Amino acid sequence: MAEEASPVVEAVEVAIPSPEPEKAPTPRPWTDEEVVLLAKMLWGEARGVSSDTEKAACVWCVLNRVDHGYGDITAVVTAPHQFIGYREENPIDDDLITLCIDVLARWYAEKDGWTEVGRVLPTDYMWFSGYNGSNHFRNAYRGGDRWDWSLPSPYES
Repeated sequence: MAEEASPVVEAVEVAIPSPEPEKAPTPRPWTDEEVVLLAKMLWGEARGVSSDTEKAACVWCVLNRVDHGYGDITAVVTAPHQFIGYREENPIDDDLITLCIDVLARWYAEKDGWTEVGRVLPTDYMWFSGYNGSNHFRNAYRGGDRWDWSLPSPYES
């Protein structure tokens, strides 16, 4: 029986694709400090509130004041006698952080020209007070109209 010749194996260069460079994350227009500040404000102003819509409205209230020239987020939240629930020593709650980031993303989308971003509080509502376990939002410091929750909420099903 004749011996079979071994197959000849030639070296073949295989192009191994190099990994794609990681895309730089889209820069967020807000800072971590602003998110923490808003979350600490929410903890003090709305921690007993079960509705994410109502919690989001507290953040929109801050952002409405920013839009009306009351200062940046830090100045608005820390202004004396304004958001009295805010305390530097308030804990940082992950759910509140997530909610604050969501509202900030919607606010900046609105600034970029998007409509129907999921705003839950009209732009002229800049004040609220709490009683009976809820916050009640107004479009005037004293008196004014009380918000009726007529905007659709992205937080409630």
